[in-house]
Amino acid sequence: MRSPRRTRTATPAGEASRHEERQPWTVERIRALGPSTDLATAAAILGMSRSAAYKLARRDAFPTPLYRVGAHYRVPTAPILAMLHLPHPTDTGPGERAADDLR
Repeated sequence: MRSPRRTRTATPAGEASRHEERQPWTVERIRALGPSTDLATAAAILGMSRSAAYKLARRDAFPTPLYRVGAHYRVPTAPILAMLHLPHPTDTGPGERAADDLR
């Protein structure tokens, strides 16, 4: 018979990372990924399963451009932001001029 008193144990490392994956994707989190991310992360951002993403990638039907690097897929973050209608930090808004236009 188990004791009614429970003790707390340390959270395993794998469980902590799973909790982080459940956090909603914000513009800041997507931009913090850098210029590209792996296919599984891109799938999570777009709300699809990892297996569906790999099936689409094999058929060249993934909704954003992706690149095969060796045995891995890389997905640029700028097209993900564009697909979600989120501004990329290098984009200029109406009435703004890019740094190259100022010369």
